[in-house]
Amino acid sequence: MKRELLRSPHAMLVAALLVSAFGGLGACQNSEDDAASGAPEASGSTGRCVYTSAFSQAEECREYTGGGWTAEAAEADCKALQGSTFTGGERCAYPETLGRCVLGGGTDDAYAIVFPGGDASQCAATQRGCEMFGGGQFEPDACEAATEDPGIGTGGAVFQWPELVCVEPKAGEPAGQSDGKVCTFGAISGCTEPGRRFTDYASCEPVFTQRPYWPAPPSEYKTPSDDPRLSDPEWLAELAWVTEQTEACGCVCCHSENTAPAGPSNWYIEAGPIWTDSFNPSGLALAAGWVSSAALGAYPPDQNNGFSRDTAGLPTTDPARMIAFFEGELERRGFTREDFADMAPFGGPLHEQSLYEPSDCAAGEGVDAAGKITWADGGARYVYVLSADAENPGAPPNLDLPEGTIWRLDVPSSAEPMKSGIAYGEVPASAKQGYPADGTPEALVPGTKYYLYVLADVGIPITRCLFEISP
Repeated sequence: MKRELLRSPHAMLVAALLVSAFGGLGACQNSEDDAASGAPEASGSTGRCVYTSAFSQAEECREYTGGGWTAEAAEADCKALQGSTFTGGERCAYPETLGRCVLGGGTDDAYAIVFPGGDASQCAATQRGCEMFGGGQFEPDACEAATEDPGIGTGGAVFQWPELVCVEPKAGEPAGQSDGKVCTFGAISGCTEPGRRFTDYASCEPVFTQRPYWPAPPSEYKTPSDDPRLSDPEWLAELAWVTEQTEACGCVCCHSENTAPAGPSNWYIEAGPIWTDSFNPSGLALAAGWVSSAALGAYPPDQNNGFSRDTAGLPTTDPARMIAFFEGELERRGFTREDFADMAPFGGPLHEQSLYEPSDCAAGEGVDAAGKITWADGGARYVYVLSADAENPGAPPNLDLPEGTIWRLDVPSSAEPMKSGIAYGEVPASAKQGYPADGTPEALVPGTKYYLYVLADVGIPITRCLFEISP
Protein backbone atom coordinates (compact mmCIF):
# COMPACT_ATOMS: atom_id res chain seq x y z
CA MET A 1 0.00 0.00 0.00
CA LYS A 2 2.82 2.37 0.86
CA ARG A 3 4.47 1.74 -2.49
CA GLU A 4 1.28 2.67 -4.31
CA LEU A 5 0.95 5.91 -2.37
CA LEU A 6 4.48 6.83 -3.35
CA ARG A 7 4.27 5.37 -6.84
CA SER A 8 4.89 8.66 -8.63
CA PRO A 9 4.07 11.70 -6.50
CA HIS A 10 5.53 14.12 -9.01
CA ALA A 11 3.67 12.49 -11.88
CA MET A 12 0.48 12.52 -9.83
CA LEU A 13 0.97 16.24 -9.18
CA VAL A 14 1.30 16.84 -12.90
CA ALA A 15 -1.80 14.72 -13.49
CA ALA A 16 -3.71 16.74 -10.91
CA LEU A 17 -2.71 19.97 -12.59
CA LEU A 18 -3.71 18.62 -15.96
CA VAL A 19 -7.12 17.33 -14.90
CA SER A 20 -7.86 20.44 -12.91
CA ALA A 21 -7.35 22.58 -15.96
CA PHE A 22 -9.38 20.36 -18.23
CA GLY A 23 -12.06 18.69 -16.16
CA GLY A 24 -11.75 19.55 -12.49
CA LEU A 25 -14.72 21.90 -12.56
CA GLY A 26 -17.01 19.42 -14.26
CA ALA A 27 -16.03 19.87 -17.91
CA CYS A 28 -15.06 17.09 -20.30
CA GLN A 29 -16.51 14.22 -18.29
CA ASN A 30 -17.46 11.65 -20.90
CA SER A 31 -17.81 7.92 -20.52
CA GLU A 32 -15.64 5.03 -21.67
CA ASP A 33 -18.25 4.38 -24.36
CA ASP A 34 -17.73 7.92 -25.66
CA ALA A 35 -14.00 7.29 -25.95
CA ALA A 36 -14.69 4.24 -28.05
CA SER A 37 -17.38 5.87 -30.18
CA GLY A 38 -16.81 6.74 -33.81
CA ALA A 39 -14.58 4.91 -36.26
CA PRO A 40 -11.21 4.01 -34.75
CA GLU A 41 -8.36 6.13 -36.04
CA ALA A 42 -5.37 4.64 -37.76
CA SER A 43 -3.28 3.38 -34.94
CA GLY A 44 0.04 5.20 -34.58
CA SER A 45 -0.37 4.11 -30.99
CA THR A 46 0.39 0.93 -29.08
CA GLY A 47 -2.96 1.41 -27.43
CA ARG A 48 -5.18 3.71 -25.42
CA CYS A 49 -6.00 3.88 -21.73
CA VAL A 50 -9.29 5.38 -20.56
CA TYR A 51 -9.26 6.01 -16.83
CA THR A 52 -10.65 8.16 -14.04
CA SER A 53 -8.38 10.73 -12.46
CA ALA A 54 -7.75 10.00 -8.80
CA PHE A 55 -7.88 13.75 -8.16
CA SER A 56 -10.83 15.19 -10.06
CA GLN A 57 -12.76 11.97 -10.78
CA ALA A 58 -12.91 13.18 -14.39
CA GLU A 59 -12.18 10.93 -17.35
CA GLU A 60 -8.89 11.08 -19.24
CA CYS A 61 -7.63 9.13 -22.23
CA ARG A 62 -3.96 8.32 -22.75
CA GLU A 63 -2.38 7.24 -26.03
CA TYR A 64 0.93 5.35 -25.99
CA THR A 65 2.59 6.77 -29.09
CA GLY A 66 6.32 6.33 -28.43
CA GLY A 67 8.19 3.62 -30.28
CA GLY A 68 9.44 2.10 -27.04
CA TRP A 69 6.01 1.12 -25.77
CA THR A 70 5.07 -2.55 -26.02
CA ALA A 71 1.50 -3.65 -25.55
CA GLU A 72 2.50 -5.28 -22.27
CA ALA A 73 4.22 -2.13 -20.94
CA ALA A 74 1.36 0.12 -21.98
CA GLU A 75 -1.22 -2.15 -20.39
CA ALA A 76 0.81 -2.32 -17.17
CA ASP A 77 1.03 1.49 -17.07
CA CYS A 78 -2.71 1.70 -17.66
CA LYS A 79 -3.54 -0.76 -14.90
CA ALA A 80 -1.86 1.54 -12.37
CA LEU A 81 -4.50 4.21 -13.10
CA GLN A 82 -7.87 4.33 -11.37
CA GLY A 83 -10.84 2.67 -13.10
CA SER A 84 -8.81 2.07 -16.24
CA THR A 85 -9.54 0.16 -19.42
CA PHE A 86 -6.77 -0.62 -21.89
CA THR A 87 -7.44 -1.23 -25.60
CA GLY A 88 -4.50 -2.33 -27.69
CA GLY A 89 -3.72 -0.85 -31.09
CA GLU A 90 -6.28 1.97 -30.93
CA ARG A 91 -6.19 5.70 -30.27
CA CYS A 92 -8.54 7.85 -28.20
CA ALA A 93 -11.64 8.74 -30.21
CA TYR A 94 -14.21 11.28 -29.00
CA PRO A 95 -16.92 13.11 -30.96
CA GLU A 96 -15.27 16.39 -29.96
CA THR A 97 -12.03 17.29 -28.19
CA LEU A 98 -10.41 20.44 -26.90
CA GLY A 99 -7.08 19.06 -28.04
CA ARG A 100 -4.28 16.78 -26.93
CA CYS A 101 -1.18 17.20 -24.81
CA VAL A 102 1.89 15.48 -26.25
CA LEU A 103 4.46 14.55 -23.60
CA GLY A 104 7.95 13.37 -24.47
CA GLY A 105 7.31 13.93 -28.17
CA GLY A 106 9.81 12.16 -30.38
CA THR A 107 11.06 9.86 -27.62
CA ASP A 108 10.45 6.17 -27.06
CA ASP A 109 8.40 6.98 -23.95
CA ALA A 110 6.12 9.52 -25.63
CA TYR A 111 2.41 9.52 -24.90
CA ALA A 112 -0.47 11.93 -25.32
CA ILE A 113 -3.44 12.89 -23.17
CA VAL A 114 -6.64 13.62 -25.09
CA PHE A 115 -9.23 15.99 -23.58
CA PRO A 116 -12.85 15.52 -24.69
CA GLY A 117 -15.29 18.39 -24.96
CA GLY A 118 -15.84 21.60 -26.87
CA ASP A 119 -16.16 24.30 -24.18
CA ALA A 120 -13.78 27.03 -25.38
CA SER A 121 -13.76 28.62 -21.91
CA GLN A 122 -11.57 25.68 -20.83
CA CYS A 123 -8.96 26.26 -23.53
CA ALA A 124 -6.57 28.66 -21.81
CA ALA A 125 -6.42 26.49 -18.69
CA THR A 126 -6.00 23.38 -20.82
CA GLN A 127 -3.03 24.82 -22.68
CA ARG A 128 -1.50 26.09 -19.46
CA GLY A 129 -1.83 22.73 -17.76
CA CYS A 130 -0.26 20.91 -20.69
CA GLU A 131 2.64 23.22 -21.46
CA MET A 132 3.44 24.76 -18.10
CA PHE A 133 2.74 21.92 -15.71
CA GLY A 134 2.89 18.87 -17.88
CA GLY A 135 5.94 20.06 -19.80
CA GLY A 136 4.20 18.96 -23.00
CA GLN A 137 3.13 20.47 -26.29
CA PHE A 138 -0.53 21.33 -26.68
CA GLU A 139 -2.10 20.50 -30.03
CA PRO A 140 -5.50 22.25 -30.19
CA ASP A 141 -8.65 20.96 -31.76
CA ALA A 142 -11.72 22.88 -30.60
CA CYS A 143 -9.21 25.20 -28.92
CA GLU A 144 -7.47 26.12 -32.16
CA ALA A 145 -8.56 29.76 -32.03
CA ALA A 146 -8.53 30.18 -28.26
CA THR A 147 -5.09 29.31 -26.91
CA GLU A 148 -3.19 32.58 -26.59
CA ASP A 149 -1.61 33.97 -23.41
CA PRO A 150 -3.00 31.46 -20.87
CA GLY A 151 -1.30 33.11 -17.90
CA ILE A 152 -0.16 31.31 -14.77
CA GLY A 153 -3.12 31.44 -12.43
CA THR A 154 -6.53 29.88 -12.09
CA GLY A 155 -8.64 30.11 -15.22
CA GLY A 156 -5.79 31.63 -17.20
CA ALA A 157 -5.55 34.76 -15.04
CA VAL A 158 -2.37 36.81 -15.29
CA PHE A 159 -0.09 36.72 -12.24
CA GLN A 160 -0.95 39.56 -9.85
CA TRP A 161 2.06 40.85 -8.00
CA PRO A 162 1.76 40.69 -4.18
CA GLU A 163 1.03 43.95 -2.42
CA LEU A 164 1.55 44.77 1.25
CA VAL A 165 -1.76 45.80 2.75
CA CYS A 166 -1.93 47.46 6.19
CA VAL A 167 -5.30 47.70 7.93
CA GLU A 168 -6.75 48.26 11.37
CA PRO A 169 -7.15 45.08 13.46
CA LYS A 170 -10.53 43.44 13.65
CA ALA A 171 -12.77 44.45 16.52
CA GLY A 172 -11.74 42.72 19.72
CA GLU A 173 -8.25 41.88 18.47
CA PRO A 174 -5.08 43.52 19.83
CA ALA A 175 -3.29 46.35 18.08
CA GLY A 176 -1.14 45.41 15.12
CA GLN A 177 2.64 45.38 15.14
CA SER A 178 2.99 48.14 12.52
CA ASP A 179 2.02 51.37 14.29
CA GLY A 180 -1.14 49.65 15.46
CA LYS A 181 -2.02 48.26 12.03
CA VAL A 182 -1.77 44.71 10.73
CA CYS A 183 0.34 44.44 7.57
CA THR A 184 0.07 41.41 5.30
CA PHE A 185 1.43 40.52 1.87
CA GLY A 186 -1.37 39.34 -0.41
CA ALA A 187 0.61 36.33 -1.57
CA ILE A 188 0.41 32.57 -1.38
CA SER A 189 3.66 32.72 0.61
CA GLY A 190 2.48 35.67 2.70
CA CYS A 191 1.35 35.46 6.33
CA THR A 192 -0.45 37.84 8.64
CA GLU A 193 0.49 38.21 12.29
CA PRO A 194 0.50 35.05 14.44
CA GLY A 195 -2.87 34.37 16.04
CA ARG A 196 -4.80 36.12 13.27
CA ARG A 197 -6.39 34.72 10.11
CA PHE A 198 -4.97 35.51 6.68
CA THR A 199 -8.43 35.84 5.18
CA ASP A 200 -9.31 38.58 7.69
CA TYR A 201 -6.41 40.74 6.52
CA ALA A 202 -5.76 39.86 2.87
CA SER A 203 -7.74 38.81 -0.19
CA CYS A 204 -7.41 35.39 -1.79
CA GLU A 205 -8.21 36.76 -5.26
CA PRO A 206 -4.60 37.68 -6.17
CA VAL A 207 -3.38 34.47 -4.52
CA PHE A 208 -5.36 32.38 -7.00
CA THR A 209 -3.44 34.03 -9.86
CA GLN A 210 -0.07 33.31 -8.26
CA ARG A 211 -0.30 29.54 -8.19
CA PRO A 212 -2.80 27.50 -10.18
CA TYR A 213 -5.64 26.21 -8.02
CA TRP A 214 -7.50 22.98 -8.65
CA PRO A 215 -9.93 20.99 -6.48
CA ALA A 216 -8.65 17.56 -5.46
CA PRO A 217 -9.98 15.02 -2.99
CA PRO A 218 -8.27 14.53 0.36
CA SER A 219 -6.22 11.53 1.35
CA GLU A 220 -8.27 8.47 2.29
CA TYR A 221 -6.24 8.00 5.47
CA LYS A 222 -8.34 8.21 8.65
CA THR A 223 -7.15 8.17 12.24
CA PRO A 224 -8.83 5.27 14.08
CA SER A 225 -11.54 6.39 16.50
CA ASP A 226 -9.68 4.81 19.42
CA ASP A 227 -6.38 6.54 18.65
CA PRO A 228 -4.96 7.95 21.93
CA ARG A 229 -4.12 11.25 20.22
CA LEU A 230 -7.79 12.14 20.17
CA SER A 231 -7.76 12.33 23.96
CA ASP A 232 -4.17 13.57 24.48
CA PRO A 233 -4.32 17.25 25.57
CA GLU A 234 -0.64 17.85 24.75
CA TRP A 235 -0.92 16.46 21.24
CA LEU A 236 -4.21 18.27 20.59
CA ALA A 237 -2.57 21.51 21.71
CA GLU A 238 0.15 20.99 19.08
CA LEU A 239 -2.50 20.34 16.43
CA ALA A 240 -4.26 23.57 17.45
CA TRP A 241 -0.98 25.48 17.12
CA VAL A 242 -0.31 24.04 13.64
CA THR A 243 -3.87 24.98 12.67
CA GLU A 244 -3.41 28.54 13.90
CA GLN A 245 -0.14 28.89 12.02
CA THR A 246 -1.69 27.56 8.82
CA GLU A 247 -4.73 29.82 9.05
CA ALA A 248 -2.43 32.82 9.29
CA CYS A 249 -0.92 32.19 5.85
CA GLY A 250 -1.96 32.45 2.20
CA CYS A 251 -1.91 28.72 1.49
CA VAL A 252 -5.24 28.55 3.34
CA CYS A 253 -6.85 30.10 0.24
CA CYS A 254 -6.68 26.77 -1.60
CA HIS A 255 -6.90 24.56 1.48
CA SER A 256 -10.09 25.62 3.18
CA GLU A 257 -13.73 24.80 2.44
CA ASN A 258 -14.54 28.44 3.14
CA THR A 259 -12.21 29.97 0.55
CA ALA A 260 -11.40 27.46 -2.21
CA PRO A 261 -13.75 28.32 -5.13
CA ALA A 262 -14.68 24.75 -6.09
CA GLY A 263 -13.57 22.81 -3.05
CA PRO A 264 -10.22 22.35 -1.30
CA SER A 265 -7.14 21.19 -3.12
CA ASN A 266 -6.41 17.92 -1.28
CA TRP A 267 -5.74 18.83 2.36
CA TYR A 268 -7.95 21.33 4.18
CA ILE A 269 -8.11 22.74 7.67
CA GLU A 270 -11.77 21.87 8.34
CA ALA A 271 -11.23 18.13 7.84
CA GLY A 272 -11.85 16.21 11.01
CA PRO A 273 -11.32 15.03 13.58
CA ILE A 274 -7.62 15.43 12.67
CA TRP A 275 -7.38 17.65 9.61
CA THR A 276 -3.80 16.65 8.78
CA ASP A 277 -5.20 13.22 7.86
CA SER A 278 -6.27 14.91 4.61
CA PHE A 279 -2.62 15.27 3.50
CA ASN A 280 -1.21 12.78 1.03
CA PRO A 281 2.16 11.34 2.16
CA SER A 282 4.05 13.55 -0.28
CA GLY A 283 2.36 16.63 1.21
CA LEU A 284 3.39 15.58 4.70
CA ALA A 285 6.95 15.16 3.41
CA LEU A 286 6.83 18.72 2.05
CA ALA A 287 5.51 20.08 5.34
CA ALA A 288 8.22 18.26 7.29
CA GLY A 289 10.92 19.59 4.99
CA TRP A 290 11.87 16.09 3.85
CA VAL A 291 11.36 17.12 0.23
CA SER A 292 12.47 20.58 -0.87
CA SER A 293 9.89 23.12 -1.98
CA ALA A 294 12.33 26.01 -2.30
CA ALA A 295 11.34 26.60 -5.94
CA LEU A 296 7.91 27.82 -4.80
CA GLY A 297 9.44 30.95 -3.26
CA ALA A 298 9.22 32.46 0.22
CA TYR A 299 9.51 35.72 2.15
CA PRO A 300 12.21 36.21 4.78
CA PRO A 301 10.77 36.23 8.33
CA ASP A 302 11.49 39.93 8.91
CA GLN A 303 9.15 40.78 6.00
CA ASN A 304 6.51 38.18 6.79
CA ASN A 305 5.44 38.74 10.40
CA GLY A 306 8.05 36.27 11.63
CA PHE A 307 6.96 33.39 9.38
CA SER A 308 9.63 31.50 7.46
CA ARG A 309 9.56 28.59 5.04
CA ASP A 310 13.25 27.84 4.64
CA THR A 311 13.27 24.45 6.39
CA ALA A 312 9.64 23.52 7.03
CA GLY A 313 7.41 23.31 3.96
CA LEU A 314 4.58 25.31 5.57
CA PRO A 315 5.27 28.87 6.73
CA THR A 316 5.81 29.00 10.49
CA THR A 317 7.23 31.13 13.26
CA ASP A 318 8.84 28.02 14.80
CA PRO A 319 10.29 25.73 12.10
CA ALA A 320 11.64 23.11 14.52
CA ARG A 321 8.23 22.73 16.16
CA MET A 322 6.41 22.53 12.82
CA ILE A 323 8.85 19.95 11.46
CA ALA A 324 8.54 17.83 14.61
CA PHE A 325 4.76 17.75 14.28
CA PHE A 326 4.76 16.63 10.65
CA GLU A 327 7.54 14.13 11.20
CA GLY A 328 5.25 12.63 13.81
CA GLU A 329 2.42 12.49 11.26
CA LEU A 330 4.68 10.66 8.82
CA GLU A 331 5.91 8.28 11.49
CA ARG A 332 2.41 7.23 12.54
CA ARG A 333 1.62 6.37 8.90
CA GLY A 334 4.75 4.24 8.72
CA PHE A 335 6.95 6.45 6.55
CA THR A 336 10.62 7.29 6.93
CA ARG A 337 12.76 9.92 5.25
CA GLU A 338 14.26 7.21 3.02
CA ASP A 339 10.85 6.62 1.44
CA PHE A 340 11.12 10.05 -0.18
CA ALA A 341 14.82 9.98 -1.03
CA ASP A 342 14.17 9.74 -4.77
CA MET A 343 11.26 12.16 -4.90
CA ALA A 344 11.83 15.23 -7.08
CA PRO A 345 11.68 18.61 -5.32
CA PHE A 346 8.29 20.29 -5.33
CA GLY A 347 7.64 23.05 -7.81
CA GLY A 348 7.21 21.06 -11.02
CA PRO A 349 8.13 23.41 -13.88
CA LEU A 350 9.46 26.06 -11.49
CA HIS A 351 12.03 23.58 -10.18
CA GLU A 352 12.82 22.31 -13.66
CA GLN A 353 13.28 25.87 -14.95
CA SER A 354 15.83 26.51 -12.20
CA LEU A 355 17.96 23.73 -13.70
CA TYR A 356 17.77 25.01 -17.28
CA GLU A 357 21.10 25.53 -19.04
CA PRO A 358 20.86 28.11 -21.86
CA SER A 359 22.52 27.83 -25.24
CA ASP A 360 23.27 30.48 -27.84
CA CYS A 361 20.34 32.43 -29.25
CA ALA A 362 18.88 31.28 -32.54
CA ALA A 363 18.77 33.60 -35.51
CA GLY A 364 16.34 36.42 -34.89
CA GLU A 365 16.69 36.34 -31.10
CA GLY A 366 18.90 38.32 -28.73
CA VAL A 367 20.11 41.92 -28.61
CA ASP A 368 21.74 43.50 -31.65
CA ALA A 369 24.36 46.23 -31.87
CA ALA A 370 21.64 48.91 -31.89
CA GLY A 371 20.17 47.57 -28.65
CA LYS A 372 17.07 46.03 -30.26
CA ILE A 373 15.77 43.05 -28.25
CA THR A 374 13.99 40.31 -30.16
CA TRP A 375 12.43 37.05 -29.06
CA ALA A 376 10.14 34.36 -30.41
CA ASP A 377 6.61 33.27 -29.65
CA GLY A 378 4.43 36.18 -28.68
CA GLY A 379 3.89 38.85 -26.05
CA ALA A 380 6.05 39.13 -22.93
CA ARG A 381 5.35 40.37 -19.42
CA TYR A 382 8.92 40.07 -18.16
CA VAL A 383 12.16 40.67 -20.04
CA TYR A 384 15.51 40.07 -18.35
CA VAL A 385 19.03 40.79 -19.49
CA LEU A 386 21.43 38.98 -17.15
CA SER A 387 25.08 38.09 -16.92
CA ALA A 388 25.82 34.86 -18.76
CA ASP A 389 26.42 32.93 -15.51
CA ALA A 390 23.34 34.19 -13.64
CA GLU A 391 20.84 31.79 -12.12
CA ASN A 392 17.53 31.40 -13.92
CA PRO A 393 14.79 33.76 -12.67
CA GLY A 394 12.25 31.97 -10.49
CA ALA A 395 9.16 32.60 -8.41
CA PRO A 396 8.60 35.77 -6.39
CA PRO A 397 9.20 37.03 -3.83
CA ASN A 398 12.80 35.83 -3.42
CA LEU A 399 13.78 34.08 -6.65
CA ASP A 400 12.63 36.53 -9.31
CA LEU A 401 15.67 38.83 -9.18
CA PRO A 402 18.74 36.58 -9.27
CA GLU A 403 22.23 37.91 -8.74
CA GLY A 404 23.59 38.98 -12.10
CA THR A 405 20.39 40.72 -13.23
CA ILE A 406 21.38 43.74 -15.32
CA TRP A 407 17.98 44.91 -16.50
CA ARG A 408 14.39 43.79 -16.07
CA LEU A 409 11.14 45.07 -17.50
CA ASP A 410 7.75 44.19 -15.99
CA VAL A 411 4.27 44.55 -17.49
CA PRO A 412 1.45 44.88 -14.92
CA SER A 413 -1.40 42.37 -15.06
CA SER A 414 -3.76 45.13 -16.20
CA ALA A 415 -1.72 46.01 -19.32
CA GLU A 416 -1.09 44.30 -22.64
CA PRO A 417 2.15 42.30 -22.96
CA MET A 418 5.18 43.75 -24.74
CA LYS A 419 5.93 42.81 -28.31
CA SER A 420 9.33 41.76 -29.58
CA GLY A 421 11.54 44.61 -30.82
CA ILE A 422 11.85 46.81 -27.73
CA ALA A 423 15.04 48.76 -27.14
CA TYR A 424 17.50 47.95 -24.36
CA GLY A 425 17.30 50.56 -21.58
CA GLU A 426 14.02 52.07 -22.80
CA VAL A 427 10.75 51.45 -20.97
CA PRO A 428 7.63 50.97 -23.12
CA ALA A 429 4.48 52.79 -22.07
CA SER A 430 2.81 49.58 -20.88
CA ALA A 431 5.77 48.51 -18.73
CA LYS A 432 7.83 49.56 -15.75
CA GLN A 433 11.47 48.98 -14.94
CA GLY A 434 11.83 46.19 -12.42
CA TYR A 435 15.61 46.56 -12.16
CA PRO A 436 17.52 48.71 -11.52
CA ALA A 437 15.14 50.55 -9.24
CA ASP A 438 16.26 53.91 -10.61
CA GLY A 439 18.21 55.15 -13.57
CA THR A 440 19.39 53.38 -16.65
CA PRO A 441 20.94 49.91 -16.74
CA GLU A 442 24.65 49.47 -17.33
CA ALA A 443 25.77 49.54 -20.94
CA LEU A 444 26.27 46.19 -22.64
CA VAL A 445 29.87 45.55 -23.63
CA PRO A 446 30.52 44.29 -27.18
CA GLY A 447 32.11 40.86 -27.24
CA THR A 448 30.72 39.95 -23.80
CA LYS A 449 28.18 37.16 -23.53
CA TYR A 450 24.84 37.87 -21.83
CA TYR A 451 21.68 35.93 -21.02
CA LEU A 452 18.28 36.96 -22.44
CA TYR A 453 15.34 35.53 -20.47
CA VAL A 454 11.82 36.42 -21.65
CA LEU A 455 8.59 35.23 -20.01
CA ALA A 456 4.98 35.34 -21.16
CA ASP A 457 4.11 35.38 -17.44
CA VAL A 458 5.70 34.27 -14.20
CA GLY A 459 6.81 30.69 -14.70
CA ILE A 460 6.17 30.69 -18.49
CA PRO A 461 9.47 31.32 -20.32
CA ILE A 462 9.35 31.83 -24.08
CA THR A 463 12.98 32.67 -24.86
CA ARG A 464 16.08 31.72 -22.83
CA CYS A 465 19.35 32.12 -24.69
CA LEU A 466 22.87 33.55 -24.64
CA PHE A 467 23.92 36.42 -26.89
CA GLU A 468 26.76 38.82 -27.42
CA ILE A 469 26.85 42.12 -29.24
CA SER A 470 29.29 42.24 -32.08
CA PRO A 471 32.07 44.85 -31.71
